[in-house]
Amino acid sequence: MKKRLLKVLMLLLMIPLLVGSLAACSNSASSNSSKTTVKIGYMANASSVALAAIADQAGYYEQQGITVKMIAFTDGPAIISALNSGSIDIGNIGAGAHTAVAQGKAKVFLFDGLSTSDEIIGSKKAGTTSIKSLKGKKVAVISGTTSQQILDTALKSAGMTEDDVTLVNVSANNLANAMISGKVDAVAGWAPGTTKIKSKLGSDAVTIASDSDYAASMPFPSSWVTSAKFAKNHKALLKKITTAMYKAMDDRKAGKASVYTAVAKQLAISKADAKSQLTGTQTQYTAAQVRKMVKNGKLAKIYQKQEDNFVELGTLKDNGQLVKAKDFMLTNIMTAK
Repeated sequence: MKKRLLKVLMLLLMIPLLVGSLAACSNSASSNSSKTTVKIGYMANASSVALAAIADQAGYYEQQGITVKMIAFTDGPAIISALNSGSIDIGNIGAGAHTAVAQGKAKVFLFDGLSTSDEIIGSKKAGTTSIKSLKGKKVAVISGTTSQQILDTALKSAGMTEDDVTLVNVSANNLANAMISGKVDAVAGWAPGTTKIKSKLGSDAVTIASDSDYAASMPFPSSWVTSAKFAKNHKALLKKITTAMYKAMDDRKAGKASVYTAVAKQLAISKADAKSQLTGTQTQYTAAQVRKMVKNGKLAKIYQKQEDNFVELGTLKDNGQLVKAKDFMLTNIMTAK
């Protein structure tokens, strides 16, 4: 009888331990299943994908309870469309696609940097060695992107407009081949397409204009954007995403070897190519510098100057309904730590 009673007592003592063990298992499963998946759109170049790739492979997203699905696009306008259809949650765009932001089609939650990669490349054989020499020539552009923006800016500096040239709209993937094959006389685009053109044409290639020629009056920001709907419904998540990307931003600015490894892996290119693209195509900043630019109003001035330039170039029409920089910038997210 005593032995039976002892067994019963031992079983009763074990019940709390069993319950605790099951609870621990349950909590662990809940923690794993509670991770949020974020769908990220990027263009297939180092500048566009860098922060997302670094944050992913360094584990910064994981630290915030986030897993990511990376999706490549050919250009910024395609990313804007994907945001509004709900097929992605956030995406990176170049300067040209900010026309859509000014039209209320996206919100900026993180400033990535200022582009220095956009160029107009001509050919000695084609006689396109200066901006004025583009008159009457076929020029390939990627419509609605920084490609078209730098072309319009260059033409304006020479007293010309798009009406003075024959525009040939191509995709980012076909830009280099259009020039190399001789189908066009000049191109306006960005790396790695422009890099490939200069490599293939050698001494025949001529850089007619680049972002740096207009840096003082024509900023070319690249940004991380999201839809108004996602921004409204997922403020806490956006702050977590931004926190992870700010860590990646500091790694990129520091030039850590892991940065080039992450980008190379994501784009399936060599580490040397990744480093070349990252160090020569963008003015980069630290997280602290970006936060400071947000707080002192410098960043808002950059974005507003860009929008004003769109209107001045005729890329955008001011119908009184354009969204001002202070309204499309999610400053509460940008200052997250």
